[in-house]
Amino acid sequence: MRIELKTRASKIAATVVIVAIFLALVISSARAYLAYMVSRTISMSNLELASKLDPDNSEYHWRLGRMYQYGLTTADPDRAVAEIEQAIRLSPFDAQAWLDLGAAEEFQGRVADAEACLQRADYLAPNLPGFQWAIGNFFLLHGNLTEAFRHFRVVLAGDDRYDSVIFNTAWKASGEGDKILAQLIPPEIGTELNYLDFLLSTRRNAEAAAVWARIASSGEAFPAGRLAGYIDSLIGARQAARAYDVWNILRGKGLIPATEEETPQNLVINGDFEENPLNMGFDWRVAPVNGVYVGIDRTTFHSGGHSLRIEFPGNQNLDYHNVYEYVRVVPGRSYRLHAFLKAEGITSDSGPRLEVRDAYDRRRLDTYSEMLLGTTEGWSSLGVAFTAPAGTDLVAVGIARVPSEKIDSQIAGKVWVDDVTLAPAIRGLTEAIE
Repeated sequence: MRIELKTRASKIAATVVIVAIFLALVISSARAYLAYMVSRTISMSNLELASKLDPDNSEYHWRLGRMYQYGLTTADPDRAVAEIEQAIRLSPFDAQAWLDLGAAEEFQGRVADAEACLQRADYLAPNLPGFQWAIGNFFLLHGNLTEAFRHFRVVLAGDDRYDSVIFNTAWKASGEGDKILAQLIPPEIGTELNYLDFLLSTRRNAEAAAVWARIASSGEAFPAGRLAGYIDSLIGARQAARAYDVWNILRGKGLIPATEEETPQNLVINGDFEENPLNMGFDWRVAPVNGVYVGIDRTTFHSGGHSLRIEFPGNQNLDYHNVYEYVRVVPGRSYRLHAFLKAEGITSDSGPRLEVRDAYDRRRLDTYSEMLLGTTEGWSSLGVAFTAPAGTDLVAVGIARVPSEKIDSQIAGKVWVDDVTLAPAIRGLTEAIE
């Protein structure tokens, strides 16, 4: 709509109104800018001046409230509540202001009012870990563990920085593994794995099994190496069958690369070294030793396209049992371990050989094949037969070198290993490990 001003008086009046509006805007902007500049230097007097220059800016009242709440020399709980309430009136959707008002009310002993403020903050910031952390701690402090867990669950799902603190707090406050898993741990694979690690580190193996069951039922992918500690804990607890079940579930999920599989005729996994050792579970493990190189060789092999090469530095009389794989066996059953090895420049009178030992007690079983010395012509077929003693259901098979008793005892040179097999030596060749 267009308004025509016909008289001189009306034109002057309109001009005066426009100028007045412009001046008001300039003054308002100037006051706001001056308030901002003053507030940049944090002090009580500056914030009070800023709140007077720009009284509709909620931030100045909020910051004043925090100074009244937490300042060592400016503490005034009543003024803190008043300033933060004013900030909320100006900006009612500011979750941080509601959180701070709750803290101020709690400090005054008004717990019900504080809880109402925190519920409002929860409504405004339901998925922000920082807010949920503070709200959860409030309910924890006041004995409402179920409500605290609800908020901590959001924190765990959104920020792993608080994981260990929350896990520890939950166990101290509750101590109920089933409740913690059901109410606190979100169905998120990263948090579940972190919680599993926490349980293992605190030797809560029964609770760890429940967490693993939930992880196993999940469709989410994750690095198989995250379960290495859990498998080792089961092996360490002499629960080889359960450890192998975990291993098989990981393979079934496709989280472990396909390798030469265990069969009734060969219980060794990845015995042809066509895949890199996983250094976990029931694949090959390589425990590092300073100066000794262990790796896959793609230029020298007995079959396929790979072998495992071990190089000794020549400066140590090594007691070496550092390349091995766990294999399940049946007590009382006879087996034969076999592999092809090739040596180059092996020094000393004690060379590399095959070894099979009880995974827990070498006094039960620890036997070797013949050893290789010097440089061999081509590949040598080495084997060792054994019977698993009563009580032995898990063995470690691998490459070993026992220390020499001679003066010139240091070992140098290379050895290649390929096509490692372990199979029942007599009846039952088609029977699977029970």
